[in-house]
Amino acid sequence: MERLITIFWRDIPAQVIGRRGRKSAVKKALAPRFERAIDRSAMRAGRGSSDKYLEDWRRESRPCGPDLEQAVEEEVARLEGLFPPDILKRVIRAGGILEREDG
Repeated sequence: MERLITIFWRDIPAQVIGRRGRKSAVKKALAPRFERAIDRSAMRAGRGSSDKYLEDWRRESRPCGPDLEQAVEEEVARLEGLFPPDILKRVIRAGGILEREDG
């Protein structure tokens, strides 16, 4: 079964992985601005030490179609579209936490 796995530091996406079984995988990192945002957010949140920093990584997984490359590309594009520079700056100021409008 094909799965799409998104890796986040707090609420900032970092990488998307398409996986079929245990061995077959397609990986793609988001644009470099996301890596910089994670680093800046970690420092702002006081999570600069490696143990604290590592605690905030998480994965979300969901089913996807059989074309892993296409699924990964589409998810990366979707995530990058959800975090234009102004939103990413707000998330950095909030220490990597996406402030939700619904409270």
